[in-house]
Amino acid sequence: MALSHSNHDSKIFVSATPYNVYKDDQSLESPFITFKFNIKMSYVLDKPDKSVPSYISKHDSWHEFEHPVDELTRGFICSLFVDAKIPFALKNLHWKKHDFDKESIPLVSTDCVVSSILDVCSDMINAARESGRKKLFLLVMIKKQVVVPRDEYLAMLKAKEGQEVLCNVEDMIRLQARGWNFQRSDWEDMANVVRRAGLGDSIKKTLWI
Repeated sequence: MALSHSNHDSKIFVSATPYNVYKDDQSLESPFITFKFNIKMSYVLDKPDKSVPSYISKHDSWHEFEHPVDELTRGFICSLFVDAKIPFALKNLHWKKHDFDKESIPLVSTDCVVSSILDVCSDMINAARESGRKKLFLLVMIKKQVVVPRDEYLAMLKAKEGQEVLCNVEDMIRLQARGWNFQRSDWEDMANVVRRAGLGDSIKKTLWI
């Protein structure tokens, strides 16, 4: 599913939302804030098409960082973008108040993103001081969407399906080596899936050995 997307249009959407659904911890001597980063990258069609999946996922990772509220600084927020090991350059940034919002605001640089996150943190901290909450959570979503033409998109879907089939074959072989007793019909079914994915008869013959 390798694709050089340097020549394709892309946008990076960033949002930061208070996520104080977890139990508070009043035993803390001072308030702490936990940043939950979700980094995603996906490919989308240049034109909507309900006959195929709406996106192809390329990357999806979670990272968690905890920090004392009283020691929260711009420098610390900046460091999170390094520590999260984001696998793409932060260009063409757009800010969303909520991840599910359709509207977004273009941002000039990562410095603007940091300022926006700090603003959300400030509001959340002020609300926590009024309520007495000591354990705060902020969900930060960073999503890159790369727009590709239909032919490339369909080729990527086929490649992804082939990769998933190969992984399933490897899992069956691994489980059989551990003592699982697959029936001949199970292998025949898998061989048919392999053939439909266009992976060739060589794997099919191997499965029947």
